[in-house]
Amino acid sequence: SILLSGRIMLGICGLSVEECLGCLKSWVTNLALPRGLLHGADVNGVPIDTSTFGRAFVKYNTGGALSFKEIRASGKGFDALWIPGDAMLEGYDGDYRGVYLNVELQDDEFRQFGLLPLMLFEQ
Repeated sequence: SILLSGRIMLGICGLSVEECLGCLKSWVTNLALPRGLLHGADVNGVPIDTSTFGRAFVKYNTGGALSFKEIRASGKGFDALWIPGDAMLEGYDGDYRGVYLNVELQDDEFRQFGLLPLMLFEQ
């Protein structure tokens, strides 16, 4: 399995949070990728108002974010701990719409594909 020997990362650029999340759900489902938490969509457990958010960017990662050694070095404690399938929602001020796909294997080659259509699997 690709997940045992590397990781997949998605960078989703969209006009709205809803567009990005629809894309994320489609890609994760169609590629049978792990599902995790969406960070950045709430403040102290209260969901943010996405209707006024504007353009959005979602970073998704099948490999988690940091090792325990990296977490200790960051000084952030368990706030830095992400599990495979977690994603981060952020504001986006760019003009691009689409998906950047990064595939990391054990061969240390950089592979980035994009911009791929947001709804690639619905076409």
